[in-house]
Amino acid sequence: MQNCTVSLLNFCQAGEFQCSDRITCLHKSWVCDGEADCPDGEDESQSNCVKVSCRPDQFQCNDHSCIAGHLTCNGKRDCADGSDEIMCAISATPRTCNATTEFDCGGGLCIPNAKVCNRRKDCPNGEDEPAGKCGINECSSKNGGCMHQCVNLEVGYRCECQDGYNWPPINIPVCVNEIGAFKCECEAGYMRLLKNHTRCKASEGHASLLLARRHDIRKIALDRPEMTSIVNSTKAATALDFVFRTGMIFWSDVATQSIYKAPIDEGNDRTVVLTKSSVTSDGLAVDWIYNHVYFTDTHKCTIELTNFEGSMGKVLIKDSLDIPRSIALDPIEGWMYWSDWGASPRIERAGMDGSHRTAIITYDVKWPNGITLDLVQKRLYWVDGKLNTISSSNYDGSQRQQVLYSSEYLRHPFSITTFEDYVYWTDWDKQAVFKANKFNGMDVEPVTATHMLEHPMVVHVYHPYRQPDGVNHCQSVNGHCSHLCLPAPRINERSPRISCACPTGLKLMPDGLMCVEDLGTKTESNRTDTTNQVHKSDAKSENNYVGIALNVIASLAGTALVASVIFVVYRRCTRAVNSMNFENPVYHKTTEDHFSLEKNVTPHMFATAPDEEANNPLFQPGTECV
Repeated sequence: MQNCTVSLLNFCQAGEFQCSDRITCLHKSWVCDGEADCPDGEDESQSNCVKVSCRPDQFQCNDHSCIAGHLTCNGKRDCADGSDEIMCAISATPRTCNATTEFDCGGGLCIPNAKVCNRRKDCPNGEDEPAGKCGINECSSKNGGCMHQCVNLEVGYRCECQDGYNWPPINIPVCVNEIGAFKCECEAGYMRLLKNHTRCKASEGHASLLLARRHDIRKIALDRPEMTSIVNSTKAATALDFVFRTGMIFWSDVATQSIYKAPIDEGNDRTVVLTKSSVTSDGLAVDWIYNHVYFTDTHKCTIELTNFEGSMGKVLIKDSLDIPRSIALDPIEGWMYWSDWGASPRIERAGMDGSHRTAIITYDVKWPNGITLDLVQKRLYWVDGKLNTISSSNYDGSQRQQVLYSSEYLRHPFSITTFEDYVYWTDWDKQAVFKANKFNGMDVEPVTATHMLEHPMVVHVYHPYRQPDGVNHCQSVNGHCSHLCLPAPRINERSPRISCACPTGLKLMPDGLMCVEDLGTKTESNRTDTTNQVHKSDAKSENNYVGIALNVIASLAGTALVASVIFVVYRRCTRAVNSMNFENPVYHKTTEDHFSLEKNVTPHMFATAPDEEANNPLFQPGTECV
């Protein structure tokens, strides 16, 4: 007798997952999403959910497959479900959801409140359908912990103030509402002050300031009146940063057009990192996790990076830059930020691999000389030398606030840094370092005596909390990259953590890992050499008169071409000089080349600026973008 088996009918449609009860059908995107949807939970069983882990340089699609990280947000659906293109437009134009009518899926993606808790996952990761949270009224118990009004939402709740009341300003302590009052808690690594429970202080270490001046770099203690010189005999030290883990400091010198490094305790035992490329850097930032130095170049109008040895570098940003100045990094999230005080002043950000560039501060900004990041609160701070202000915003430019306006203490601010409850900044006119409360701008006081520090440039708080620990995803086999391995921006949880890049002269292969010689550049060079050789050969075969005529014509043409180039550069640099250089009282200063401005401007144009600033700009007018 032939054995017979019972054929199990599948009532689910194509593209659906059938549970073991033979009744429940699920959309395949619900399978292995971390939430059991089948009655017996087999949609999350190990047999159905083979854990797939992608490499740090790869992106994991919603179906758990892996694609090369550089394929994300390229305008093409490289994932079968297109999940690699879902959050891209959002990252370029971040927005805040309307709390009254919309639900925030995270990353700036908003959906109507009507789609929340309707048993359909409309958010990419199902945030609108959280297990055990739908249909719960948190306001029914102790008013949700709200001081005034508690508004129940489909998921969670929202506290609101009664008329005539406002929320307290953003602060380091995490303020937890209680009935009739509130209590404050501190972030990890910080503790509440005994005399003021609304303030937090670092629980370890003693913070100090590192200050670059023209002829030296100094360390200023913040808990006692002490100032020491850690690097002497610099020509025109401008920007600086450090690696607390190794005790190494890096700085740029605009007179020698170089970048140096030295142990902080032996600062005079310096090493040249970059000099061959003639670096004119107002801004410099160190990636303390992936070991790279990022810097702005006001001469070449670029943002570049190099490794700590200076042996491998890359131009990251070169288009649409006018006069880039300050730069700041968050290697844990993979973002870099920079200011540009040229004809279109703004603050921009991009991934530390150069991707996802966007302008985040474009209005009410004139001369954003210095920027810094509050890595605890995820806030960006900047000083504006024209508006005499200190301002802050979220990393994406939202929730912008003016911290302080002062024509007295912010006459010519250049650099800014932050730690605990304070911001610190340098001022050229006062020749001092000041501090103020970073939330409301109150309690302004000088850290150093006014008119004590000549040429105060970039300042940094030196403390381990300014460089929190993070995972170096390139540490294992250099992230499988043949050359540069860089942190990639965190757009969503499945974004690639790293990105491979190639030094100048090489190009990335389609695998996104290997670099090869850029034959396009070489071929063009060879074609030029071959053409020159042919021209030389043809010239020899002609008679002397024809040869002389050709040479004369070529010379005239060459002269005309050179004249045209000079005229274009002159027009552009003249525009740059007229629009910004001579109007900006916080303009560059401090080269050893004593460049005289008497032929170009009258003395009263710099009446409000320090004499040394007028006589010694950081670079000569007309050379910033050639």
